[in-house]
Amino acid sequence: MLHACLTRLAKAAAGYDVRVVVTLDRKGTLECRQVAESFSSSFSEIFLRVMHHHQFHGNSYNILSGLKDSLVIPADLIHVVEDDIMVSLGYFAYHEAAHEAAPDAFSVSACRNQNLVGEPPAAAYRHPSYQSLGVSFRPNVARQAVEHNKPVYYGDMVRYCRRTFPGSLIPPGHAEQDGLFNRIRERQSGVTVYPERPRAFHAGFYGYNRTGRKLSGSIERRSEKILSMTSEEMNAMAGLMKDHEVIDLDENLPVDEVREAL
Repeated sequence: MLHACLTRLAKAAAGYDVRVVVTLDRKGTLECRQVAESFSSSFSEIFLRVMHHHQFHGNSYNILSGLKDSLVIPADLIHVVEDDIMVSLGYFAYHEAAHEAAPDAFSVSACRNQNLVGEPPAAAYRHPSYQSLGVSFRPNVARQAVEHNKPVYYGDMVRYCRRTFPGSLIPPGHAEQDGLFNRIRERQSGVTVYPERPRAFHAGFYGYNRTGRKLSGSIERRSEKILSMTSEEMNAMAGLMKDHEVIDLDENLPVDEVREAL
């Protein structure tokens, strides 16, 4: 997944000043380190960050502490791209256009809005929700989230969110890093911008919270397979959650429609 993700990010980053921080969570393998190092010339800069062993649940500690360290790198936008997110050629152009057209937005996601019931209302639109899927935000949003990067949150995320965000309408169990971001957004009555035509998709048919089947073969071969799979093939590999919708990653969708819609 990491190899496929970085392969797509490298293609999308052509012509952009992109600095990548690969933050490996606990139990990160030597192969993952080698994959990250193999992309050393694919971006303006790439940094490898390796987490020490910890007992905290999920990916929240890795993401929030990684954001804290990433804030030392000057940037107009910060992206969170988990390793099972595959981005299209127009990924960065879409994010830039959406933030320019909606400077008041809390965040921008390039993936299909999983919180929306029904059809998207426009080529790009504001929605009172948050998802950690191909998402970007201004550094000030990252700083607000990093304020909660402390053991009392990681030790009992549900209880912490209940006490820190009283009256929240977000389900209590939705308390990992994406739920934390969502509560920060909710407190500000903020919105996320989503596209009608996604510029990225979620390919995590196997992994954390997913019980699908693993691919076999070399890392490069598995990476190529992931990037060539259809929606039907990906969902056939998945467990109970068959919600994958593959997009054409080599299609560079125009952004004028995004600006006009917002």
